[in-house]
Amino acid sequence: MLDRLAGASRRFQVHALLELDVTEAAARLEAADSGVTWTGFVIASLARAVARHPEVNARKAGNRVLYFDRVDLGATVERQWEGRSVLDVAMIRRADVRTCAEISEMLHTTKYGPGQSQPLRGVAAWIVRLPGPLRRTAIRAAAMRPRVAATFGPAVAVTSIGMFSGGWGWAIPLAPLTVIATVGAVVDRPVVHDGRIVARPMLPLTLTFDHAVIDGAPAARFTETFRALVETAAAFDDAPEAGAVTEPVSRDH
Repeated sequence: MLDRLAGASRRFQVHALLELDVTEAAARLEAADSGVTWTGFVIASLARAVARHPEVNARKAGNRVLYFDRVDLGATVERQWEGRSVLDVAMIRRADVRTCAEISEMLHTTKYGPGQSQPLRGVAAWIVRLPGPLRRTAIRAAAMRPRVAATFGPAVAVTSIGMFSGGWGWAIPLAPLTVIATVGAVVDRPVVHDGRIVARPMLPLTLTFDHAVIDGAPAARFTETFRALVETAAAFDDAPEAGAVTEPVSRDH
């Protein structure tokens, strides 16, 4: 984790602070199966936005940018492991073609299901034995190679701070994530709706972009698509059919 934080310190982050009206989503969530969670809904919505804007589903590798053809997302989860609280990551593969209920179940399984040890092998096992400065240098060198950088997991992730606060916040950037959605807690706030001040359930959320990969205009278009998907609760509709999946490709940047 410290190595990933050190790698992210070299990134140029841009934050977008959002407050989304989730009146429709709250009604659909209440009517849905009790296992559907807000985080599951947000991940489903975010993945559909990524599918519509594939330029954000990318990662920098040296002087090139990898563009992923499959929409995989990571979500941080706190779980109990051997008597202590640890941070784990739920890997949501093909998240854009999964329902809110499916994603919520995957998060629940990661949090409460049986944990699995993940011993390091090969080059990774050798790298972690190096002293800190050498280890981080080796990781940065490996990340310059497109084929290696493509194996570093998803470029998009979700983390929740709703348990701590009902306001905004942003996650500490982690390499090699390109987009991070930080989710707050839904609270009723006074807003102007149809010319009247009324209380509406609002979701505070922050999008963090790696500016070395995503420019301002594509980030703004992606943000507006994400806003529309959340506020219309479109992810509760039937999931689209999964398309063909190919290996990540690299293009000159």
